[in-house]
Amino acid sequence: MLFYDRARENVTRFFDREFPAIPRLFISHLLNRFNELLHYTEENLFIRPKLVFTDSIEVIVKTIPNSHSITIFEDKDANSFNSRLKSLLAVVKNDWLVFIDIKPSKISYGLLMGFNSIKDKNLLRALEENTSLRERKQKINCVVVRPLNFYTMQLYSTSGNRLIVNLALDKTKYSQVQTEVTELVEATFSKLRTTPRKLQDMKNMYLNIFSRVMNDVTGAICVIVDKDYVDNGFFEDGIWLKEPISFSKLFTQSKSYDETKLQNYADLFVRMINFDGITIIDNKGRILAYNVFVEPSKKKTGNIVGGARKRAAYYILNTKRKGIVGVYFQSHEGEVFFKAIQEKKQLANEKQAKNNQPHIIEDKQEDSFIQLVLDMPLQ
Repeated sequence: MLFYDRARENVTRFFDREFPAIPRLFISHLLNRFNELLHYTEENLFIRPKLVFTDSIEVIVKTIPNSHSITIFEDKDANSFNSRLKSLLAVVKNDWLVFIDIKPSKISYGLLMGFNSIKDKNLLRALEENTSLRERKQKINCVVVRPLNFYTMQLYSTSGNRLIVNLALDKTKYSQVQTEVTELVEATFSKLRTTPRKLQDMKNMYLNIFSRVMNDVTGAICVIVDKDYVDNGFFEDGIWLKEPISFSKLFTQSKSYDETKLQNYADLFVRMINFDGITIIDNKGRILAYNVFVEPSKKKTGNIVGGARKRAAYYILNTKRKGIVGVYFQSHEGEVFFKAIQEKKQLANEKQAKNNQPHIIEDKQEDSFIQLVLDMPLQ
């Protein structure tokens, strides 16, 4: 019999270091439901629940701009954890988080949400990146637990430490989801020229949109093309917009900014990505087409193991057609990657530029990122 001993030991050790006062019963409950949280469904819809264990929910709400909490249950001990969690997971979706606030005299359960603009950091990113929580004189304890996909759980604390638990047999399946999405967003706006503030707003918006895609969309392909791309029939089997949807136009003049319009366009974008086929955007952040299909050839896909989306993604990558910048892929199981396509001329220019740079040796500090990979997840 093979058990998750290394996962159990390392998750327990992480909480001991980041939240010493948490009762052991909470950790035991969490570990017993670990696998269920990775595969949680409600009414046949996959939900990736985000849990916040803290002893200072009021400080978090006060510190993170526009965040609000709703307390639903209060108990004297941790005995009702499973029933409370089940009740809350039934309603949590999108960017809502479940919080468990642990005080010496009571345990509070409820919902946490950040009501910021879609062009601002969402609550998860704000919790992870907020330095004021980390630098407080009176330290608070806070650990966020969130599934990244069907086999990978991430834990991070407001002190800046992180733990990844991967329960896949195949180590190569693990990828840093946030890194993949960030690379996608950088490629999406690589040719947009605007002010640094507006550019960052649009990048935040896309990061928030793809955070929703990770939570709500079971499978997706997005192809990024150059702003001057002209299709010669390769992507003809699809719906091309007569007038591309340009998010940047909503930021052209601050006086004309409309949050409701922006949110509705973002919702439309998510629905397009969730629709069958490929969504095509360019490197100025414009939506060009959706419901696009290609016919992969075995010669171009090789022996790719996976469904139609994955074969289509590798087919597009391997054709290396001029004007295609990169491909984002997300599978039903939660596998995610973004792969850029660099043309020969661009690669030559980058190589030449690199050769012209002075040789610098950097002193790299040790990263606080802790990765745990389990080779034997059978129980």
